[in-house]
Amino acid sequence: MKRLVISAVCGLALAASVTAAALAAPPNITGNWKVEQSGVNGQSVSSVKLHQSGNTITGTSSNGNNFQGQFVNDSQINATWHGPGGAGWLTVYATPNGHSLNGTWGYNGRKSNGSFVANKFLPPSPITAAGAWNVTGAGGPAAFVGLMKCTQSGKAVVCNAGSVVLNGAFKAPDKVRAKWTGNGQTGWFSFWFNGDNNSFNGVWGKGAETTPPIGRVVGQRSMSNH
Repeated sequence: MKRLVISAVCGLALAASVTAAALAAPPNITGNWKVEQSGVNGQSVSSVKLHQSGNTITGTSSNGNNFQGQFVNDSQINATWHGPGGAGWLTVYATPNGHSLNGTWGYNGRKSNGSFVANKFLPPSPITAAGAWNVTGAGGPAAFVGLMKCTQSGKAVVCNAGSVVLNGAFKAPDKVRAKWTGNGQTGWFSFWFNGDNNSFNGVWGKGAETTPPIGRVVGQRSMSNH
């Protein structure tokens, strides 16, 4: 009997540890969200502010609803809501990175009344020149057309475009100014990044930086590992 009790205690301890492990790392969903809802009541868009403390979630919506819930595993939240339109339940599923939610909702004591998807408002990605870029000409000689590979260390940027090497640095948060050498020639290259951090526009010239530009290019971040 003693061994049976010890086994039972050990089994309960193991089950508790497994449950704790399952709840050990839910994503952090604290932040502001855009929620798109559809269902019996039609379609609507609202903004929701969520706060997470451990596995507990609280929130408020622009339509006056309040939320309270709990992560029951790494991705699922069981929650309740109440507001001007009544009160009810929510079953929410979070993506591993905590940037998207989806689920269903209903009134208390009733089946699902609709579904929703939500996306977190995220700050823009920091601009980086590092990576591979597909460069095309946009006017003038096409000296830099093709694949350009860049590395970045702090503000310093080094790029290779075929036989041309560019050495430069960020002169502004979104702009790189560089000197290039290749094929027995030298010149300057200036390019600035668009808000998506996946494309840039640039101009280049030969000789000193004071010379006028003779060509224009656009670059698109390459998703391949060439």
